[in-house]
Amino acid sequence: MAVTDDTDTTDTTATAHLTRLIERLNEHGLHARVRVASRHLPALAVVNPDAPALSEIVYAAPQEGTWWYWWSWHEKIAPVAEADAAVRKIRHVLTPTGRSR
Repeated sequence: MAVTDDTDTTDTTATAHLTRLIERLNEHGLHARVRVASRHLPALAVVNPDAPALSEIVYAAPQEGTWWYWWSWHEKIAPVAEADAAVRKIRHVLTPTGRSR
C-alpha cells in the first residue's frame, strides 16, 4: 500500500492536534502520549494514573471540513477548536464511578 501526500498531510495534522491536547490532559491529571503505528491513524493513549485500568485511545480526524477528536469507538468527542470540552469528556470517562476530580 503506497502512502500518498494526502495521507502524510492528514497524519501530520492529526498528530499536531493530538499533541496540543496532551498538555491540557496533563493539566487535569491524565497521562497521554501520541502513538503512531504503521497503517493506523496517529492516536493518543490516555490513562488515568490514579486508576490505570481506565484508559482510552483518542483520535483526531476531519469530517466534512471540521477536525474533531474521536473516541476509539468512532464517536465524536468535540471539535479540536474546543479542546477544553474534549478534556472534560475524556476526564469524565476515565474517572471511576462515584469519584470526581
